Amino acid sequence: MKLPEPQSNMQGCDFEAHTLDLPQCCPVSHNPLPGSTVTICYRPGAYVLDIVTLYTYIHQYVGGLQDENGEIIVRDLEVMIARIAEDCAQVVQVPVSACARLLLTPKQSLYAFVRKKPESKGCLSQ
Repeated sequence: MKLPEPQSNMQGCDFEAHTLDLPQCCPVSHNPLPGSTVTICYRPGAYVLDIVTLYTYIHQYVGGLQDENGEIIVRDLEVMIARIAEDCAQVVQVPVSACARLLLTPKQSLYAFVRKKPESKGCLSQ
């Protein structure tokens, strides 16, 4: 798994919110449906998330997030949102919130909100 890349916070932003369209991750149900989004929010310190690698990172969840051996380690959408917040917090080294609006089959939506803190100091860009 590849984490999003950090960028130096040269602009001095007080708050960042990245909203990304979520791909259809489940090959069976095709959930989440088009129109589903995740918004990643944080008050940057020394680092901000790189938007190009963030897009690539999110798409690793299509078909289930796999470890280096090809084993699926994240399959549920709620766990996916929690993992996104956790990984982003590790990269930027500040608390991160992830809020998702998941459009699901059959005809329902789910709002998930997760807040995670970084576990240790230092960027974990891999």
